[in-house]
Amino acid sequence: MAVDLRDVARHSGVSVSTASRALRGSGRVSPATEARVRAAAAALAYRPNASARALRTARSGFVGLVVTNLVNTSFHTIAEVVQHELARRGFQLMLAVTAGDPAAERAALRTLAEHSAAGVIVVGADDSASEDLRALSVPTVHLARRPPHLAGDCVLGDDIAGGRLAAEHLLGLGHRRIAIIAGPPSVQSGRERMAGYWLAMRGAGIDPDADLALAADLSPDAGAEAVATLLALPSERRPTALIIANHEAVYGALPALRGRSVAVPAELSVICYEDSPLVRWWHPAMTVVDNSARQMGELAARLLLTRLERPGGQDGDGAREFSEFRVGGRLVERDSCRALPGSSA
Repeated sequence: MAVDLRDVARHSGVSVSTASRALRGSGRVSPATEARVRAAAAALAYRPNASARALRTARSGFVGLVVTNLVNTSFHTIAEVVQHELARRGFQLMLAVTAGDPAAERAALRTLAEHSAAGVIVVGADDSASEDLRALSVPTVHLARRPPHLAGDCVLGDDIAGGRLAAEHLLGLGHRRIAIIAGPPSVQSGRERMAGYWLAMRGAGIDPDADLALAADLSPDAGAEAVATLLALPSERRPTALIIANHEAVYGALPALRGRSVAVPAELSVICYEDSPLVRWWHPAMTVVDNSARQMGELAARLLLTRLERPGGQDGDGAREFSEFRVGGRLVERDSCRALPGSSA
């Protein structure tokens, strides 16, 4: 098996970016660390990847877009927008889908680097992959998720505000037993949308029933299972309103509600997160928090293109400070919510 830079870093007890600097003799590491890294490289018979080195001087005419899945409609929109923006500047788009697997993410990014990708836009949060991108000096924009250590600028949705917006809308309609199906806490959007929900509820003086706040995997099956869990509650504890803040789960949750003959909005008011043809064409049409996926894609593409057009590209030593951008969402009211009978809304 070929030895790569991560193996050298692990063997010498340093980060991938530090190992890269040490082997390049950049002067940004101590002599002792450089000696240790070089000794590890020699012991492992490490040979630098020539294609990766060429990234600094001979990048190709394509850009990689790495996403976790294609169930999420926002990723379709982002891919279309990024492709349009890149084509205007003479670049082609190469798409990779990782299924949320860190190993698949690292493999996809390694392949792009080895083929001298001009840059990458990546939806992922694997820190080893970010270290690789920094070490290889690949111009990068992180999208939708922020890894612990950035390899480039980061474009995120304002998900705390979005979760709060959905809950406050339902509170304004008189609902108090409001449930939420969010993504897993390991995913940034899942954590932040759930946090926005709790902020709104507690801001209204309500301490929600913990059984109404569900974190589910990013899949249709998880959405159907979450609906079954909520509907299994005793009638007096069942929600009168539901926020499906996990977009992938929407594809299972809405059919599950219909399959159980839950009348929306007569029995249950529903808000979905992220717009899509499914929720627009559903009956009734779903009220949504639109996460502005088009604007996120445009910003990510323009940030990357700006970097590519800058002389010298990206500072592979990580000296540059990267920026985080938040793109706000908006509530789109349709037919899936109603005021709770007896409320003053």
